[in-house]
Amino acid sequence: MEDVNELVFDLLSQVEKSRQKELAEALKKMGAIDENQKKVVSDLTSKLVGKLFQPVVENIRIAALNNEGKILEAASKLLITNHN
Repeated sequence: MEDVNELVFDLLSQVEKSRQKELAEALKKMGAIDENQKKVVSDLTSKLVGKLFQPVVENIRIAALNNEGKILEAASKLLITNHN
């Protein structure tokens, strides 16, 4: 299960890094908005990412519980951009 936790951590870290980058670019394009508006946009992107990746994470954990190594290997290759 440790490998699965690492896979999930790597995936979510990568997704959050991308979210932060895209959020910064969007906020820059939006110009002068107040902190509340920035928070609304940030919360929106965070919720969208969570809703999109929750089923992925859940299916990875289920595959781990079912000892489906090939699925976990495929998930790692498909979802993680930096492989060791």
